[in-house]
Amino acid sequence: MTVIEAIAREEGYGVPGAIPTRDNNPGDIVYGSFAKAHGAIQDGRFAKWPSSEDGFVAMRALLLEHYVGLTLGEALNKWAPPIENNTSSYTANVCKWTGLTPETVLTAELIG
Repeated sequence: MTVIEAIAREEGYGVPGAIPTRDNNPGDIVYGSFAKAHGAIQDGRFAKWPSSEDGFVAMRALLLEHYVGLTLGEALNKWAPPIENNTSSYTANVCKWTGLTPETVLTAELIG
């Protein structure tokens, strides 16, 4: 499983009724200038894309632009900050599903 797929799974993408599924937003990305520039509209706090493919493209772009070179642990601490998430559990799940460690440095290939 790629990092993108693991993050989407941890965010609840694919779960009926979950915000990431409903909004075609697999990364549960908050609406703002990045999301708007990548074709999203606002749905409350979160971005909403016309299709899941568009949401995955935007998620990949965000990870490539701002997360390559960080360790997986650093990236997930930034993506899912402890103020809003159980980041330890989040990181453990992503590591389990990807086979990576928190010390793995993210590359475009690992992101997916």
